[in-house]
Amino acid sequence: MTEQQLAAALGGNPLIAHLLWQRGYQTLEEARGFLDPDAFTPTSPFDLPGMAEAVARLRQAIARGEKILIWGDFDVDGQTATSVLLLGLRAAGANAAYSIPDRATHSHGLNKPGLAQAREQGAKVLLTCDCGVTDFEEVEFARRLGFDVIITDHHDLADHLPDALAVINPKRLPPSTPLANLPGVGVAYKLIEALGQTEDGRPMTNETTVSRLPSPVLGLLDLVALGIVSDLAYMRGDTRYLLQRGLAQLRSSARAGIRALMRVSGLEASTLTTDDIGFQIGPRLNAIGRLDKAEMGVRLLITEDDNEARELAARIEELNAERKIIQRKVEDDAARMIERNPSLIRQPVIILQSEDWHPSVIGIAASGLARRFNRPAMLIAARAGEVGRGSARSVEGVDIHAAIADSHGLVLSSGGHPMAAGFGIHSENIPAFRDAIGQHVRKQVEAATAGGVLPRQRDLADAVVDWSENWMPLAAELERLAPFGAGNPRPILMSRNLSVSRTEPVGKDGSHRAVFLRDEAGRMGRAIWWGSGSKPVPDGALDVAFTLEMNSYRGRTNAQARVEALLPREETSPPAAPVIGAKYAIVDLRGALDRAAELRGVFARHGAENVQVFAELAPLPAKKMEGGQWVTRLTAQPAPVLVFWESPPNAAALRHVLDVAQPQEVVLLTALGESSEAPEAVAKQIAAMKNTAQKRGDALDDPQVIERMAARVGQRVETVRAGLAGQSDQLRYWLEETRAYRGYFQVAGALEVVK
Repeated sequence: MTEQQLAAALGGNPLIAHLLWQRGYQTLEEARGFLDPDAFTPTSPFDLPGMAEAVARLRQAIARGEKILIWGDFDVDGQTATSVLLLGLRAAGANAAYSIPDRATHSHGLNKPGLAQAREQGAKVLLTCDCGVTDFEEVEFARRLGFDVIITDHHDLADHLPDALAVINPKRLPPSTPLANLPGVGVAYKLIEALGQTEDGRPMTNETTVSRLPSPVLGLLDLVALGIVSDLAYMRGDTRYLLQRGLAQLRSSARAGIRALMRVSGLEASTLTTDDIGFQIGPRLNAIGRLDKAEMGVRLLITEDDNEARELAARIEELNAERKIIQRKVEDDAARMIERNPSLIRQPVIILQSEDWHPSVIGIAASGLARRFNRPAMLIAARAGEVGRGSARSVEGVDIHAAIADSHGLVLSSGGHPMAAGFGIHSENIPAFRDAIGQHVRKQVEAATAGGVLPRQRDLADAVVDWSENWMPLAAELERLAPFGAGNPRPILMSRNLSVSRTEPVGKDGSHRAVFLRDEAGRMGRAIWWGSGSKPVPDGALDVAFTLEMNSYRGRTNAQARVEALLPREETSPPAAPVIGAKYAIVDLRGALDRAAELRGVFARHGAENVQVFAELAPLPAKKMEGGQWVTRLTAQPAPVLVFWESPPNAAALRHVLDVAQPQEVVLLTALGESSEAPEAVAKQIAAMKNTAQKRGDALDDPQVIERMAARVGQRVETVRAGLAGQSDQLRYWLEETRAYRGYFQVAGALEVVK
C-alpha cells in the first residue's frame, strides 16, 4: 500500500495519512487501529511474563480469604495503580488493603519497617505496583517474613530480577511489542483484566473465583488514563488503546473523586484533553504525595461518597496552592541561574543544583525546563557534604534513565524510565556526574541525528502548510490523531516566508505573547508564543514552526496556533526592520552568522562617518579592518547610529554610552562567548596598568583613573578596584557578575536590554 492509497482509504485530509505514514502506520489495519480503538485488538494480559503465576496465586488468596497487601507509590502512576488493584481485587472478593510510603520519611519503593508492620497485621501476599523491580534486599526481607511477593512495575530492569514469586514488568518484553510501553497503572490494569479471564481470553465461569469481574473491568480505565498521561508513558500499542478508552470514560466520569477534582480544577469533563490531565489534574494529585501522604489520593479516587470527595478535593487544592509557591521559588532560582550563565542551556543536558530547593517539586521544575529548551533537564537538591536528591525529565529520543545508570557509580541509587528518573548523589560527585551525563546524552543524540546536540527545529516540521486565519478545518482533522503525548506528539507544521505585523503580551505577568503574522498574499493569522516574554522577535522574512490545537472555553471552541519556533529565512533577506523603542529604533542582529558582513551593511546604509561601534575588548587590528569609529565608554561621542559590537560590562556602562551618544538607531551585533577572561589574566592586566599609573604619578584612588583603566580592559570599575587592592575573591565575584550581565545582554529581548 502506498501513502496515496492509505489516504484514499482513510478519507478526510490527506495530511492525516501523510502523518500516519511518517510515524510508521503504513497499512490500513495499523492506521485504523491507531485512529479508532474499536479497530484495535488489545493484547492478552498473559503475554506479560509472570502474569500466569501472579494470577494463580491471587486466585488462591481470594479463595482462602488471605489478606493481600498492595504496596504502591506516591506519584500519580502509583496512586492510580494502587486504586485499580484495590478496586479490582475487592470486586473479585479479595481481602485487600494498601500501603504507600511517606515521601518525607521513606523513598520510592519497599522499606523494611513497613513490611514488618504489614506482616504483623496479617498480610500474606505482597503485591507491589509501580515499584519493586530493583528492591532486591527488601524483597528478600519480605520473603523471610513469610510473604509471597508479586511485583508489578514498569521501571527499568537491573541485570537480574528480584527473587519473587512473580515479576510482571513490560520491560521484560521486546521493545517492539504492544505491551512494552505500559506504565505502572497499565500493568496493574492488565493484572485485574487477567483475573477475570482464562489464558485463551475466555471469561472465567468458576463461581468460586472472580467471575464477578465484568469487561471492561469495573470501569477502571478512567484511572488508567490519569496514570498514563501523568507518567509521560509512551503512547503506542496497548498504552494508546487504554488511554483512548480511558479518556472516553473520563469525559463521562461517574467517579465522585474525579468529578470533585475536575470542579476544583475548573475543567469541563466533556472536553477533557491530555493537556488538562497533564497540567491540571496530574499536578494536583502529585502535590499530595509531595507535601502530604499519597494515601489521600487513593482515598479520593476510590470513594463513592460525594461529600468525602469534595472535602478531599478541597484539601488537595490547598496542597496544590502550597506546591505552586514552592515550585515557583525553584523555577525562579533556575531562571536566575540560566540568566547569569546562558551557556547552561547550550549543554546536552541542563543540570542545576541548589541547597535551598524542596526535593518534592524539583521534578516538576525539571519538566518545565525540558519542555522550554527542548533538551533533558536535571535539578538536584543537595547541601554540601550531604546526599542530594535529583530528578530528571527528558525529551523524545533521549533515554535519561540509561544515562544516569551509566554514570559509572557516581549516583547512590536511581530509578525511572527513559522520560523521567530520580536519583541520589553525594554533593561532591555532582561536577563529575555533570560531565558523565553530558557525554552520554551527546552520544545518544549524535547516534540518533548523525551529529549536532539536538535536531534543528527547521528539520522537525512534519508538513508545510499555507498560513491562514481560519485553522478550524485543519485543527479538527488533526484531532483525529489525538490523544497526543510521548510517542505521539502533536504534529509540527511550518508556514514559510511570513512577517511579524505586531505582538501583544499575554498572561498576568506578560510572560507569553500573541504574535500576528502575515504571509506574502496578505493573509493574517494569530499564534500564541508561550514563554516568549523576554525572547527577541526575529525581524524580516520568517518561517514559523507551530502546532494546532482545539481550545474550548466557556462553551466555545476555536483553533489555536502555538509557536514552536520563529526561524529567520535561510536565504539572503533584506536588512532587519527595526523595533521601535521609547527613545530610538533598535535593530537586533545578535547571533548573526557573519557579523563583519552585517557591520559593513550598517556602514553602507548610514555612512561609516555616522556610525559608532562600541568595543572595548576587540583587538586593534580587527577595528582597523572594519573601519568606522570604534569607541569605548570614555571616547563615545554623539552620533546617529550606535552599534554594540560587544556587550558592556554592566548596565551603568550601557547607560553612560547611550546618554553620551544620543543615537537615533541602536544596532545589537553582539556574539555569545564574551567575557571569558580568566581571573588570573585580568589580574595581570590590572597589575600592568597599576605599574604604568604609578610611574606616571596617577593617584590610584582617583575615580577618573580607575574608570580609564576599566574602559581599557572592558571591565567594571569594581573589578579594577578589587584587582588594585589584591582582593582575588572580590575580583572573581565581579568578573562573574560581568559574565552574567553579558550573557543576559545576548539573550534577553531587545527592548528589555536597551530600555
